[in-house]
Amino acid sequence: MFDRHRRLAESIETFDVEKKEIFYSALNIHGHVCGGMPLGFAAGLAALEALDLPRQRNMDTVAIMEIGNAHAAGCFSDGVQFATGCTFGKGVMRKEPKGKWSFRLLHIPTGRAVRLQVRNEVLDGMFAGPFITEYRMKGIKPTDIPEAVADPGATRPFGMDPAAMFVVEGPFEVEVPKKKPCFERVICTGCGATVAENYAHYAESRPYCVDCTPYGS
Repeated sequence: MFDRHRRLAESIETFDVEKKEIFYSALNIHGHVCGGMPLGFAAGLAALEALDLPRQRNMDTVAIMEIGNAHAAGCFSDGVQFATGCTFGKGVMRKEPKGKWSFRLLHIPTGRAVRLQVRNEVLDGMFAGPFITEYRMKGIKPTDIPEAVADPGATRPFGMDPAAMFVVEGPFEVEVPKKKPCFERVICTGCGATVAENYAHYAESRPYCVDCTPYGS
């Protein structure tokens, strides 16, 4: 698996060393080779380019995904996550499930944002290809699809003009609420678990977790 992923990452001539390493990691963690994750990766790069930003390492940029759950090519979100550095764990990626292959990228310090949407004709081509029509629609797992079918879709987006793949709206100004991270912890009176203080509920001045609060969640 790792050799295959390394070969795919190294084959992308438009990537520098850093992008190859990030894409290699994306393939490894995503778990299977497909066209959806790389399309999201290319979309994330295009959104960063539109905002003139590097890949994010802190919590300065938020990605709001409009794609949903339980439908084909949801892997798109993973690609956006790896390309932009906006992760669910850092609290700078969230979903507004609409079933659309689109997202908004917001830069918190400047209040600038873009919205990116995959062009219909790109999705038409993806959904008409053998990866979906001959394998996924018949219930075959992505890891069981032959490399000769799956691998071309994993690199195809990086040989295309981003303008031909995506519609980019913006940059435009948005009002972004600024939140400070919580470093305080309390012990739940009910179960004894450690709880981030900003998630604690209080009854008679005693802290409770969401599960134990006498007031309900």
